[in-house]
Amino acid sequence: MHLFFSLVVFVFLTSNALSMPTAPRSHLQGRSFKVDLVRRSDYVPHGPTALRKAYRKFGITSTEFTGTELSDFKLLDTSSLTTAKSATEDSPDTEQSGAVSAASVNGDQEFVSPVNIGGQTLPMNFDSGSADMWVLSSRLPASQKQGRTVFEVDNSTTFKQVQDGTFSISYGDSSKASGLLGKDTVSVGGVEFKEQTFGLATEASDVFIEDTASNGLVGLGFSSLNTFKPGPQKTFFENVAPTLDEPLFTARLRPDGVGQYEFGKIDETKYTGSLVNVSVDSSDGFWQFQSAQYSIDGGSFNTITQTTKAIADTGTSLLLISPEVVQAYYAKVAGAVYAGNVQGWIFPCASNLPSLSIAIGNDYAAKIPGKLINYAQIGTNTTTGATLCYGGVQSNSGGSMSIYGDVFLKALFVVFDQRGPSLGFATPT
Repeated sequence: MHLFFSLVVFVFLTSNALSMPTAPRSHLQGRSFKVDLVRRSDYVPHGPTALRKAYRKFGITSTEFTGTELSDFKLLDTSSLTTAKSATEDSPDTEQSGAVSAASVNGDQEFVSPVNIGGQTLPMNFDSGSADMWVLSSRLPASQKQGRTVFEVDNSTTFKQVQDGTFSISYGDSSKASGLLGKDTVSVGGVEFKEQTFGLATEASDVFIEDTASNGLVGLGFSSLNTFKPGPQKTFFENVAPTLDEPLFTARLRPDGVGQYEFGKIDETKYTGSLVNVSVDSSDGFWQFQSAQYSIDGGSFNTITQTTKAIADTGTSLLLISPEVVQAYYAKVAGAVYAGNVQGWIFPCASNLPSLSIAIGNDYAAKIPGKLINYAQIGTNTTTGATLCYGGVQSNSGGSMSIYGDVFLKALFVVFDQRGPSLGFATPT
């Protein structure tokens, strides 16, 4: 049986019905809030940067593919691109609905949303692939604060430093951020928690300092993934969940660069058809689920032999999956090649891109349209004159899990539900 939707196809993989969340949806009179969408101008997305960022985050240092150094490849000149404007927050609508906007930075490399800490509104990255909340702070060296906004500790009357509290996050490319822990009133879309623990960076690698569009992270993973010392602290979502109508949040990341997160309710006008629900294994702190089959361009399903687990990660731009899937996919794309010049799969932009269907749980698969897999223009073939594009599907280098980032999430309306826990997927309106 096939269920056909406008952008996504959910396919029954077996005859068994998909398991539902362990708790039914309730309709309690909890809190709900709304923030109008943030509008901002963006850079053009840059594939190699997005891939390096993902590899750094998950400690992926190599790929199984042998790259070809293309002598007739000219990289796109991005020097004239417009710098993204600072996020602004409009006045809340009188009808409170639980939403906070997600505006795209550098095209699609990351989605940021306004977060209020101690009365200061800062653009931050909502990241379901981590559990730390940390912010670049006024405690950084003076040279690193020039030309960018930071959380001004002395301007908050509600800030409290956590005695002996520290955090230190290191990544696979040796970049890191570290510093102190503090507590302050944090508000996201009107949802407020008065003593939220978060990290204040006093040291940070240049890769974070140079990212002027974002001031830090709001981790939406499970607190077992938290790196704070002397022990893990609850995430913002875990702290506010009991006060919400429902202990969940939804993500709608649109291909046009503006999306929305909504805490505490499922807006049924945001999707069509029914939600497909899958069980989540949160033991490692991620929103992790089984994903062990794939299909290309509507063909038969094949078993993934290398990596059968995946995480839904709003903090990663690309879709990183087993090398066998990547190899099979680009074998269907005319002119596709793994280019060492840019450390990823590229292809002539004029090439037709097939769809990619990947399993979500044991019973369903989601179909990602080919147009979403064309991530961005990357350069030119100087011999043929053809414009070359960077693939939104890249290798996870044979790692222990696949990373289903924004390329995957843009095709879907996604529900992150603490009950179970579970993930819900549907076709967005």
